Amino acid sequence: MVFQPNIRPHPALRPYIRHYLLLHVDLTNVPDRQRIKPVPPDAEQSLFFYPRSEVRVITNSTDETRLSATSIFVGQQTSRINIQFGQDHLIIQVCFRPGFLHQFLGEMPITAFQGKEISAEDLPDADINELNRRLREEVDYDRMIALIDSYLLKKIGRLRLGMQPIDRAIVALRMAEKPLSLDWLADQACLSSRQFERRFLARMGMSPKFYARVVRFDRAFKLKTQRPQLDWLDVAYACGYYDYAHLMRDFRQFAEVTPAMLLAQEAASPDRKTGL
Repeated sequence: MVFQPNIRPHPALRPYIRHYLLLHVDLTNVPDRQRIKPVPPDAEQSLFFYPRSEVRVITNSTDETRLSATSIFVGQQTSRINIQFGQDHLIIQVCFRPGFLHQFLGEMPITAFQGKEISAEDLPDADINELNRRLREEVDYDRMIALIDSYLLKKIGRLRLGMQPIDRAIVALRMAEKPLSLDWLADQACLSSRQFERRFLARMGMSPKFYARVVRFDRAFKLKTQRPQLDWLDVAYACGYYDYAHLMRDFRQFAEVTPAMLLAQEAASPDRKTGL
């Protein structure tokens, strides 16, 4: 298995792209039912590539299953899904800076995602099919990243980009370890509170208050997986929750199971069982 979780993009892309993640794992002898990974909401807006085996997306609450496209944009996930890996599972994730996907897609409102991914091939982009073809044929991971760098540099070069005050406010909210007031964020964005909420919704697909909850939940889940010796009360306080019950409420909404159950499901996922 190959796992590279924090690949730096080309220097010219770093104002817009946080990092890439690459995972490649051979699951040829693993039954379908054991190739499931839980994916609760996180704070990322991303472009995913699946150059090898087919990937299926399963809505956790309904068991509705859909086949993923080869490359997809994920705006801002609001509910849990499960991913069924293919036998030759290769994923490359492009993690955008907070709010940048809105600009990258020509100021498409992120609310247009309606809680689901959008196939990159369904958008007016003449280069994405060629990129998918070349990624499918490539065997060297560094060259795969170079191909994605090249695609993004060309795409971004055509856009009129600029860091606006609202973008800095979104980054501040993403990085904050304690709650930030709506009035303070709006002031940083040089907007009224109502204008800030409206433009935030277009960029992030949700309200600032809901996004702050997703960020806090994501931070808590990742902290516990990285430092399993911490008890959940310590995790709750470290991530800005008032108490354990407050954290449990978010787990029930976003993970749809208790914290212990989510950790067990994560531990049983194919990327973990194979050594990740």
